[in-house]
Amino acid sequence: MKQKFFRFWPSLIWMGVIFYFSSKSTAAVPLTGGWRFLFFKSLHLIEYAILAICLGWALIKRKNIIIIGYLYALSDEIHQFFVPGRESRFQDTLIDLIGLFLGIFLFKFLNQFWIARK
Repeated sequence: MKQKFFRFWPSLIWMGVIFYFSSKSTAAVPLTGGWRFLFFKSLHLIEYAILAICLGWALIKRKNIIIIGYLYALSDEIHQFFVPGRESRFQDTLIDLIGLFLGIFLFKFLNQFWIARK
């Protein structure tokens, strides 16, 4: 039981990291146009892929990774609605969802690689 609890800490810490960066204004980022769009949407993919990997390490089933991760993405966009200098967009939650699927795929690949090495 204690080991299962320990396995959730990376997920909780990573959720805190996402929350922290969502609390910051993006106005100071010097990118414009398409580069700005690409940069921030890539961050969404990466953030949520890492979250899926952390949730996978916590021994959560794939379906639950999607549910927990997507609910967190929705709450993150609601949070951003109240942050000055940030925008809240439903489309960003769909990018987060793609990141979750990417993370599940990477976790499965890394897990199989790890098992094969043992």
